[in-house]
Amino acid sequence: MRSTLRIVVALGLSVAAGLAMACSASAPDLQQVAPSVASDAGNRTGQEVFASTCAVCHGSEGEGVEDWKVRDEDGRLPPPPLNGEGHTWHHSDGVLYRIVSEGGLGLGFGSNMPSFKDELSREEIVAVIEYVKTLWEGKEIDGFLILDSQRELSVGDPYPGGEPGE
Repeated sequence: MRSTLRIVVALGLSVAAGLAMACSASAPDLQQVAPSVASDAGNRTGQEVFASTCAVCHGSEGEGVEDWKVRDEDGRLPPPPLNGEGHTWHHSDGVLYRIVSEGGLGLGFGSNMPSFKDELSREEIVAVIEYVKTLWEGKEIDGFLILDSQRELSVGDPYPGGEPGE
């Protein structure tokens, strides 16, 4: 396995240190991720947040770690795929928001996913989740679109302070 890239361009030292600790030794090797650039509106897009914050562990295309279902020596799960090949779409917007905000351990998921509530705004968290959903477009399981299934789950558990898809 290639060496894990642990340098995140344009992030503060505390965020980079948190990501480095959060990504286990089994994390995938990733290509260097381009730094985030502010959009015209001054807010980062979901794709920009993903590239600067999530891709270091989940892969630049959301592919996750090869053996993402195999627990590490600490009993924690490595980064799963976010591209529709994993289970992310099984969760409502509310659950996904809480996972990003509180981290996997904070919610008892048994993963190394760090909390981003101190680094990302509500808008950035929503934007990155909405970006991840674009990776699911057109993907089906057992004859149904996974994006439609996830939207139905989100009706009962939307993003905090908003409606599903907002």
